[in-house]
Amino acid sequence: MGVEDYHVIELVGEGSFGRVYKGRRKYTGQTVAMKFIMKQGKSDKDIHSLRQEIEILRKLKHGNIIEMLDSFETEREFCVVTEFAQGELFEILEDDKRLPEEQVQAIAKQLVKSLHYLH
Repeated sequence: MGVEDYHVIELVGEGSFGRVYKGRRKYTGQTVAMKFIMKQGKSDKDIHSLRQEIEILRKLKHGNIIEMLDSFETEREFCVVTEFAQGELFEILEDDKRLPEEQVQAIAKQLVKSLHYLH
């Protein structure tokens, strides 16, 4: 697969690493996140590390970790396609400033399970 298999909808984030777009997979309609990482300015070692990280991401399968669905590379950039996750927790914290203790405990439990899996 390549970028031609997706509709790029809108920019959702940008940083020193690159740009993240909301996208839609053609033919299935699945909403995805498309992370574009420019190669320009990166050393051969950085490019090699990026390829290794993408291969690690490809193998991760856990209910609390966003799944990588696809990746491709062009002469100028890498693109990593993942599930699209809404920023619900951030929005709740921004609006309400706090969470009930039982909800904090549930989130902490999920984080610990995820970290254990990654380790």
